[in-house]
Amino acid sequence: MIATRTPLLILPGVLPHRVKINSLLLTGALVFGGIALQNAMADHPVGQELKRSNAEPESFDVPHNHAQMHRAVLQARRTVGTFIAALQHPLPGQQDFEVKKAFRQGNEVEHLWLSDVRFSGNRFHGRIDNTPTKIHGLKEGELVSVNPDEISDWVFVDNGKLVGGYTIRARYNELSPEQKKQFDQAADFRIEKR
Repeated sequence: MIATRTPLLILPGVLPHRVKINSLLLTGALVFGGIALQNAMADHPVGQELKRSNAEPESFDVPHNHAQMHRAVLQARRTVGTFIAALQHPLPGQQDFEVKKAFRQGNEVEHLWLSDVRFSGNRFHGRIDNTPTKIHGLKEGELVSVNPDEISDWVFVDNGKLVGGYTIRARYNELSPEQKKQFDQAADFRIEKR
């Protein structure tokens, strides 16, 4: 089984004063081999990862056959044109554009968010917005690129509403009602209920 580690950003109920998009971005981290979450802190507003003060495990795995995550990745890839259009011509109130890319090294896979994203030459270019934990040689802030058909997810905020973020939504839907309530109260964006 291929395992993936993605830096943790939240477990509701133990959030600092301000939650940015990565709170769900990272919590909704995709893995075909597994999902792992761990503590870290980043400077970029969307990539801000939150430290936890409780004794929760630093990571957990989800089976590689996690159906909701698989569907989320497919949905992100099918709708990437929406992201590209908004990225190239953002409307007022649209911000925090990010894509998620899977990095592979041997049998290791790590899904990381890219911030400061631009689209040129039919590829996304952005800076690694998490601290890599399994893929050696990558550094937070490093400039990388990814083809649209290789992304794990895409996301942006439109006037306070989360757009895209399919792996985030899959993870969010697995939270308990109390965790959702706590997260919704702390987040500075909203996930519209479907």
